[in-house]
Amino acid sequence: MYRRDQRFLMRNHMKGNREQIYEFVKLHSSVNANHGISTNEIAEALGMQRTNVSTALGELLRDGRVKKSSSRPVLYSLTEAFADEEGAFRELVGYDGSLKYAVQLARAALLYPHRGLNVLLIGREGSGRKYMAEVMHKAAVQQGLLAEQVPFVMCDCMDFGADDAATITELLGDGTQGGMLAEAAGGILFLHKIQFLSVNVRRKLLRCFVEVEDARELPMIFLSCDDEALDVISLLEDHVLAEIRLPSLTERPLLERRKLLEHFLVAEAYRTKRTITLESEVLACLMLFPCEKEILTLKTQIRKACMNAYLRDYMDHAGELHLYISDFDPSVRKGFLNYRADKEAVDALVKPRMRYSYQEGGVTVLAPEMLPAEEAQASEPQIRTDEPSPVLLFVFYGQGVARALADTIEEQLHRGNVYAVDIPYEQKDEQTYELLRQKLLAIDQGAGVLAVYDQKVLQQMLYTISCETGMQLRTVALPVTRFGMEWSKGAAIADGVDRVYRMAAESLGALWHSPKKVIVTLCTTSEGVALQMKQYLIQHKACTDAEVIALSLSDRNLLREKLLEIMQGAVILCIIGTYDPDILAIPFLSAADVLAAPVEHLPELLRTQRMEKAEVDFDEMFRCLGDHLEYVDIGRLKEALMELAEQIEGKYPMSLDTKTGLMMHIACAVNRIAGRGVSIENPHREEIVQKYHGVYRDLRKYVAPVERKFHMIFSDDEMANIISILMQIQE
Repeated sequence: MYRRDQRFLMRNHMKGNREQIYEFVKLHSSVNANHGISTNEIAEALGMQRTNVSTALGELLRDGRVKKSSSRPVLYSLTEAFADEEGAFRELVGYDGSLKYAVQLARAALLYPHRGLNVLLIGREGSGRKYMAEVMHKAAVQQGLLAEQVPFVMCDCMDFGADDAATITELLGDGTQGGMLAEAAGGILFLHKIQFLSVNVRRKLLRCFVEVEDARELPMIFLSCDDEALDVISLLEDHVLAEIRLPSLTERPLLERRKLLEHFLVAEAYRTKRTITLESEVLACLMLFPCEKEILTLKTQIRKACMNAYLRDYMDHAGELHLYISDFDPSVRKGFLNYRADKEAVDALVKPRMRYSYQEGGVTVLAPEMLPAEEAQASEPQIRTDEPSPVLLFVFYGQGVARALADTIEEQLHRGNVYAVDIPYEQKDEQTYELLRQKLLAIDQGAGVLAVYDQKVLQQMLYTISCETGMQLRTVALPVTRFGMEWSKGAAIADGVDRVYRMAAESLGALWHSPKKVIVTLCTTSEGVALQMKQYLIQHKACTDAEVIALSLSDRNLLREKLLEIMQGAVILCIIGTYDPDILAIPFLSAADVLAAPVEHLPELLRTQRMEKAEVDFDEMFRCLGDHLEYVDIGRLKEALMELAEQIEGKYPMSLDTKTGLMMHIACAVNRIAGRGVSIENPHREEIVQKYHGVYRDLRKYVAPVERKFHMIFSDDEMANIISILMQIQE
């Protein structure tokens, strides 16, 4: 009690008559910017003697904090120097835009006489409610409403357990200890996500607002809840007078979103002690992609990308982190799909073909060192605005090959419908993919694009872009560079021009054969799951026009090499597996989605990679496995694994994809071990078991009934494989 009383007295000492009057003038000015307030109005509102109010106003007038009108009665208002006192609120992006009204309400709540008003912050998850509460606390300290040493107690209501009595004790105390309410006395108590408190706890808390003899003994109460928690909002509206709603990102202008991105990028530059750079196309994607968790998603994506760039360039010590579109989640890459709808607004904020550089001091816009392909693009003809028609795109490796061909055609025809992309041999695949994607989106007029390419890897990229964007894209192989090299080598050793001619004719004739199509089934531990998925597809005749290749690779570099090898002679339609390797821009289908799809729809699913999510038919999955697992009784195995999955889910919630992949893997592992097969070695066994020791211990307990039923033992290698699937570990 002593500390609380001390804080209360300190606060009242700090806020004497003069300060109370000044605060009231500020409150009035925030609501009535163009109209002052008289001495009598102040005295009546605050319950003070007019003479005392007049004396205090005279002191404030001499200090230059208020001014008076020449009219009768005399009206007082803040001077220009004190009229704009947003202070800490200026830290909020949009304080003078989409958040202007929210800031007005926040200031009014803080300035209200005696102890301010209780505040309810409403918004979507990730909309910045916690940050707003922190800024309000900082503003209160800056304006002398709170002393720096008074407490600011913040807690997330999701952290409270299901025991209402324990929660009430922790919040309100139990007579022997004061709880959070007493801990925050004289300061601010912020309860985040109050919708997670039970109705009983909420009502108990609200009674404190009205039953306490002197409300000033309470801290200021900040509450927050999701905008969909209508029952909570309805309950609180009679007790919380300041209801502040924070807009969603979609309700805020793109300018504010760009400023938020700049804020996070500058913060990461300071954090990493590096300059962070990105191209204008990447910045545009960041401004347009949908954010599931509002501002939090923006911050998370920036940090993830910076982490990827930091790991990539750690040994270079170059002092610069360059963010490529491949450093972000796939959801960010889809931002360009919204470009057309917001083209004018984006183009006004983001200069095309520029490099943006972020450092501790702010942001700099630079003209990038242009690659040959980019130099060519700078002088391209403008996209026509009349009736849409198909366009032609040449995509070749090497310096100026595609551009020379496009320029020659344009010089002869002047149609303005031929474009080019020249790709440097040293350029990374991720950069090439994004360059192609952005180019196609820019030139497509709605009638489709014919892309002429020279290497197989480009065919794969073009196919993926077509699937992802829905663009009408047709491709023709014209590997002139490769053919030229082959013919040159042949000419050097040929005994006559007829032999070289025949070689050339055979090469050109082969161009018109349809490319081989491949579907890859993938698992990280053993070929068991990959082979089962392959057999499932073949059994149900899901891919009569494509070969199915089963791969078991956890090393990302080895996987990439293998996929590139396959792509030399085929186009990969998709990868099917228990995890998405997110590699070479190849479309991915989860094993769960494949097993959940009706058998008759499998060809369509494999062709489009699009189908509504459905529940996996585990009966069908085990029936299919039973056709191929020869060492175990599939009925007993199904029963054991369903019980095992239920136990695991009780402690480690799994997505449907993870659950499906885990059960398929364990089924194959049990069959292999029962057949006296060897355990699949996991090169990271020691590291995984040590890092996830608690998970390892739990899983050992859960798999024991399976081991007893089938008279086998899971080695530590097998356990590490199971943990890798459960915890989604990727090397």
